[in-house]
Amino acid sequence: MSRVVKKTEKPKTTFITNAQEFGKVIQYKRTSLNLTIKQMADFSQLNERTISNIEKGNERVNLGNALKVAHLLGVIISFEE
Repeated sequence: MSRVVKKTEKPKTTFITNAQEFGKVIQYKRTSLNLTIKQMADFSQLNERTISNIEKGNERVNLGNALKVAHLLGVIISFEE
């Protein structure tokens, strides 16, 4: 039996300025796709703790791992001048 994924509220910000806001976006995208943390971990080939730490806004998460998860979820990271 698969677990029910509780949808999180869409973040109110359009500009990410810190790890906590990034984590909220990641969590929102994951839950909107009905993915559990375990499913996201399996899909990204990372462990559940890493996914959880990204979503909590832990600043010690490897940037490459955070960007990988964002990419897999379709979160676009852009640069503007």
